[in-house]
Amino acid sequence: MLVEVALPLPIPRTFTYRLDGEGVAEGTRVRVPFGSRRLVGWVVGPASEPVREGTRLRAVQAVLEKEPGITPELLRLCRWIASYYLAPLGLVLRTALPAVLSGGAAEAPPVRTRRILRLAGELPSLLQREEVFGRARRQRECYELLEALGGGAEVARLVERDGFSYAVLNGLVQRGLATFTEEALERDPFATLPVAAPADLTPTPAQAAAIAALVGAAVDPPAEPRPFLLRGVTGSGKTLVYIELLREVVLRQGRGAIVLVPEIALTPQTVARFRSHFGDAVAVLHSGLSDGERYDAWRALRSGARRIAVGARSAVFAPVRDLGAIIVDEEHEATYKQSESPRYHAREVAVVRARLAGAVCVLGSATPALESWRNAAAGKYRLLELPERVEGRPLPAVEIVDLRRGRGGRAGATVTVPAA
Repeated sequence: MLVEVALPLPIPRTFTYRLDGEGVAEGTRVRVPFGSRRLVGWVVGPASEPVREGTRLRAVQAVLEKEPGITPELLRLCRWIASYYLAPLGLVLRTALPAVLSGGAAEAPPVRTRRILRLAGELPSLLQREEVFGRARRQRECYELLEALGGGAEVARLVERDGFSYAVLNGLVQRGLATFTEEALERDPFATLPVAAPADLTPTPAQAAAIAALVGAAVDPPAEPRPFLLRGVTGSGKTLVYIELLREVVLRQGRGAIVLVPEIALTPQTVARFRSHFGDAVAVLHSGLSDGERYDAWRALRSGARRIAVGARSAVFAPVRDLGAIIVDEEHEATYKQSESPRYHAREVAVVRARLAGAVCVLGSATPALESWRNAAAGKYRLLELPERVEGRPLPAVEIVDLRRGRGGRAGATVTVPAA
C-alpha cells in the first residue's frame, strides 16, 4: 500500500512511500529513506494523489512503534496548527512529541529500568521450608525478607543494603522460588519534593459562582461550549477555582486535564500545590527537564498512569487520556508564544484542543490579553470575574507616572490612586 509520510523538514508537503506488509494506523512513527539520509517521520494517511505509472517509490524501512505516538485527537490538532500557522505538518508533529521520539535515537527511547527479584513459588509450612532450604540459611532469609516486603524487592537493595550475594539470589531463581524481572523506573525530579497537606479553604461568593459555572459545564456540557475567561485580581484565589474544577474532572469523572503556566511560574511551589491535592496523578512537563525525564512523564500520561499534566507552553500537546479540562493560567503572558517554527500560540491551541476533545477550557488572568477581552465582549468567551481579594485584603496603592513629563516636581507628572 502507499502512504503519506510527514517528515520534520521545512517543506510544506508530505511524501509518498510504499509500505510493504500490514498497514499501520495514522500517527505511527516510521523510518524512511530521504535522499542519502534516513529520517523518522509519521504516517498521516493513505497516498493523497495517484502515482504515475512507472514511478519507482521508495519503501518504508521500518515501523518504529506498535501503538501510534500521535493519537487521532492530537493528529487533528497538529493538522489545524499546520494550516492556521502555515507550518509544515512534520515540524508540528515533531514539536508535539518528546525529542527522543523524533531525533536520531527514535528507534530506542531511553527507558530507565531496575532489576527486581520477585517470589514465584510458595512455601506455606515450616516443614516445607526445612526440606527446601536445608542448610541454605541465607537463601531462606532472603526468601522470608521478600515475603515481608510484599513479594519483591530491587536487586540493588538486596545486595547493597541487605548484604545478600548474587549467588544467594540466583539460588532462589534456580529452585523456581523467584524470578528476575525488569521494571521501568520513572525519572521525576519533583518526586522528592515535600508535599504539604492541602489547605482547607472556604470559597468566597465570587469563587463559588465561578466554580459552579465551570463544574456545571464539565458535568453537563452545553451544545455549543465556549471557553471561559476568568478575570481575577491578583490574590483573588484563581488557583482554588482551578483545583475545584480539576477535582470534578479528575477525581469524580476519572478524566484527564492539562494546566498550562508561564515558564517563570513553573516552580516547585506551583507543582507542590497541585500535588497536595492530586498526589501522583500529576506529571510535570517543561523545557528544564532532561530528555529522559520528559519522556518518562509523557509515557505516564500516555498510559493513563498520570492524568494531570502541569507544564509550560509545550504541555498543550500532552497525551492526556480522555481530556476533560484545559487551564491556561496567566493567559496574557508572552511566553505562551513559540518563537521558532511552528510559531504557535499555546493559548489559542488550548482553545482549539479543548473544542476537539469536548473539554472545559479556562483562561485565567488578572490582566487579560486584548484578544481574550475582545472575545469575551463579543460573546465568544464566557466571562467570569473575581473582583476582590480573598479575606477582604486591600489592593496596593498604584502610582501612574507620565514618562513624557518626568518625575520631577512638575504639575501633573504623577497621579496616585489610593488603595482600595
